[in-house]
Amino acid sequence: MIHPPLPVATLAITTRFNGKDSSELSEPVYGGYANPRGEIFLFAKDGAAYRVNFKSQTLQRRPPLNPGAQERYEATAAGEAFDFAGRTFKRLSHEQITSICASHRFRMVNIPVRS
Repeated sequence: MIHPPLPVATLAITTRFNGKDSSELSEPVYGGYANPRGEIFLFAKDGAAYRVNFKSQTLQRRPPLNPGAQERYEATAAGEAFDFAGRTFKRLSHEQITSICASHRFRMVNIPVRS
């Protein structure tokens, strides 16, 4: 029997309703990476990815990694770089993910996701 991975950290997410902060959700985080531009993406349940914007303290839901990129990510040790499609990405360490999750209470931004 294959056991699912344990979460590395938990994101605190505040939702907005009618222009006011509403309930707080928590989302387990299983991993993450930085792209070549330094943007941070965290993986949640079922492969969902969230782009982290530290300046506005928001999360934007993004499509999961494609199978080839996911394979490279999984073959890379935490904290190390991996190449995909001619670009270098960095798999975040567990300490970096924990620090990101503890740094802010993030708000979800509803921006359409391109597939």
